[in-house]
Amino acid sequence: MEADDQSRHEEFVALFVRHEPAIHSFVLTLLTDRTSAEDVMQQASLTMWRRFDQYRTGSSFRNWAFQVAKFTAMNHLTKVRRDRHVFSQQLLDLLAEQAIQRSEQLEAQRSALAFCLEKLKEEDRRLLAGCYGESSTIKAFAETLGQSANAVYKRLNRIRDALLGCIQRRLGLETEY
Repeated sequence: MEADDQSRHEEFVALFVRHEPAIHSFVLTLLTDRTSAEDVMQQASLTMWRRFDQYRTGSSFRNWAFQVAKFTAMNHLTKVRRDRHVFSQQLLDLLAEQAIQRSEQLEAQRSALAFCLEKLKEEDRRLLAGCYGESSTIKAFAETLGQSANAVYKRLNRIRDALLGCIQRRLGLETEY
């Protein structure tokens, strides 16, 4: 693989991995059947890879990917049109539009959460990581701290409240007095 091809390949993979959860949610919004959604997601992914040369670097990859996924879903629905559970084109367009708006909201919330997590005290971040880490329970983590689970739950609630307030302020959802 030449250097340009390698660089382009890496660009696609980085963008796709970053936006894959949003694209997958978008496809699930358009199709009621999870199996069909998985098939469409796989086909859309292949189409994105094959047509990545049509993507303009610097533009919104997510919006481009949503369009590819939408057309892939529409093609899938055309093939199964005989099924009475298929959405109309109008409903599909409405769902796609709402999914795009929701995706933008979720991305803003994720960004605000990341910002707010960075603003927490290191001790609070360690507590969150310990309680919500893989294969960990709050009770087990509380025992490693030598604290009761109730005390840890109370600290977690204070941290969650602080994060919620920070996120709301970051998103402009709350006015400060």
